[in-house]
Formats: sequence, C-alpha cells, structure tokens
Amino acid sequence: MPPPAADVARRVRRAALAALLAVLLAPAAASAKVPRDFFGVMANGPLDAPTVNLDTESAAMRSAGVRTERMEIAWDQVEPQRGQFDFSLPDRKVLAAARAGIDVLGLIVRSPAWAAQQPGQVFSPPRDPADYAGFAAALVARYGPAGRLWQEHPEVPERPVEAWQIWNEPNLAVYWTKQPFMRGYATLLNDAYAAIKTADPKSTVVMAGLANFSWRDLSRLFIRGGRQLHFDVAAVHPFSGRPSNSVKIVGLNRMVLNRHGAKSKPIWLTELTWSSAKGKKRKLTQNWETTEAGQADRLRTAYALFVKARKVLRLQRIYWYTWVTVDRNSPNSFDYSGLRTLRPDGSIADKPAAKAFRAVVRRYR
Repeated sequence: MPPPAADVARRVRRAALAALLAVLLAPAAASAKVPRDFFGVMANGPLDAPTVNLDTESAAMRSAGVRTERMEIAWDQVEPQRGQFDFSLPDRKVLAAARAGIDVLGLIVRSPAWAAQQPGQVFSPPRDPADYAGFAAALVARYGPAGRLWQEHPEVPERPVEAWQIWNEPNLAVYWTKQPFMRGYATLLNDAYAAIKTADPKSTVVMAGLANFSWRDLSRLFIRGGRQLHFDVAAVHPFSGRPSNSVKIVGLNRMVLNRHGAKSKPIWLTELTWSSAKGKKRKLTQNWETTEAGQADRLRTAYALFVKARKVLRLQRIYWYTWVTVDRNSPNSFDYSGLRTLRPDGSIADKPAAKAFRAVVRRYR
C-alpha cells in the first residue's frame, strides 16, 4: 500500500531542505563578492534624538561601508491628525542620508488614533487599509523621485527613496494587535503596493519582515491571506542564538516562497543582529544575548555564511539592527544590539562589532 500523499510531500520537503542546507552551510569562499548595497543598517534609537549629529553618524556609516539604511517612518507621528503632516524627523534623516550618499529603505509602520482599529494602540492595524495606502503615497510624493523634499532643499543632491517596506513583524501580536494577521496584512500589503506603484512605478515594495517561526507564518500568509500577494521583495528577521540557525531560517523561508510561486522574488534580511546584553541585564533570552566580543564573533560568522549562501537564497541585502544603541539601563535586549554605543557624556563610540563589520565589508565588497 503506497504512503499517503501528505507523507510523500512531507518527505520530499525534508529531502529538499536537507539538500539546501548542505549548500547553505558549506564553508564560505574567501573570494566571494557582493553587490554594493548588500551591507545596510537600521537607523533608529539615539539617531532620532535632535542632539545627535546625523551628518557625522551618516558619514561614519558611509566610511564603514554602509550603502543603505532602513529608516522607520511612524505614521502616527507624521500624520497625528488626518491631513496634518509633520515631516520634520524623517526629513532630517533622509537629508542626512542623501548628503552621505546612502540609500534609504522607508519602513512605514504604526497607526494614528484616528485611523486605528484600536485607537491608542500604535501597532493596531488601520480600520481602512486605504488610509495607510494614502499615507504611503504621500511619502512617495515627498521623498520619491522629484519629491517635494528635494524641491525644498536644492542644496542637497537628490537621492530619492525608492524602496518601501510595508509594516514590521505583523506575525507578532505586539506589532499587529489583531491576530491572526494574514487576511488583514494581505489587504494592507496589496493596497499599499498599488498606491506606491501608482506614485512611482519603478519603486521597490518590500513585504514586512517576519520573525520567530517566520517560515510557518509566511506559509500561512500565502494560504490564508485570501488573495494573491503583491510585493517585489520578501523580508526575514532570522533571530537565533547560532548564526548557522539564522541561515537555516532563511532557507526555510526560501522554500516557502518557491512553493507558492515566488521563486523569483529576492529576500532581504531587514533585521539581523545579536545583542551584547550579557553581563549588563538580568534576564536573558536563551542563547541570543552574548558579550560585546561574542557579538562581533557572531557577526563575522553570520556574514560569511550568508555571503556563501546568498545566490541559493536569492539574498540581496542584510540590514544589521542597529547602528547605535545606548547599551545600559534597559530591560530590552535590542537596546544592546548596536555596532556603536552612545556614551553617558553624549559621545558615540565603536563597539567591537563595528570593527568586525568594517572588516567584513572590506573582505566581501
């Protein structure tokens, strides 16, 4: 009696995964080279404070080899009342990036109270995805090609924002308060895609980065989203204690994309990091936190593995989370994840991970 079809399919997937992992985890080639925009960082946290010299930090990014930065644009802060916009913070950051010759991935996230399903919860999905899509179109009109920002600042070389990410980690209840997320997020993604492509047909629309059991939730999104998904790039946040497991997570996501007709879609890691919180905070998360030296070691190992595997994974970019953190007096492990640290006196200094990052860029670019 032949095995059930479901068992056969499961065995085929396991065999395919084993073959993929054998390629992904093979020793990295020292001579491998990557595209110029492979190395990115998240630009948030202390960089949002008006006291930080963004031009100095942007120049330091450029010197370190960063060619693209992921920047959160919080809808509730920019449009707190319908039709009333305050672009001051994203203006400042986009202009600093442009002066340094760094591209921007705009992360469009959060909901103002007037638009939220659950007013007062900034990570509530919007009641009407068309409102979010309208905000995305307004961002393209300001920061995209021939946008108003460039008209207002002719002294800055125009470097339009042409990549936009639609929300962050909606598979987690903390970032998408109405679970399950699949149908609501699929509608949001498709509406935003249409609005952005109408405003700038050459733009790149990036799906939200998924975390934790990302491959499982990506499959659920394809199966239960209720419609065909429209996006240019898939994103993964492969947090794990071991760099090799991070590569496996991305491989599992690649397999899901391939199964659902998205084999040609590239992957960006819009967040990759290890925290250096070990010894600085009490409660640690399994094996993810480490020391500052351990953070640098894991960074080197992870990039070597991902460079080796990038063609199999169709991996185009990695954004380290994040450029600078405070690294003290916080229960949040991500507040210890920066390549650089903000000292109590207000100065910013490298951590060992920054030196490791520069060495990785020199090796592979």
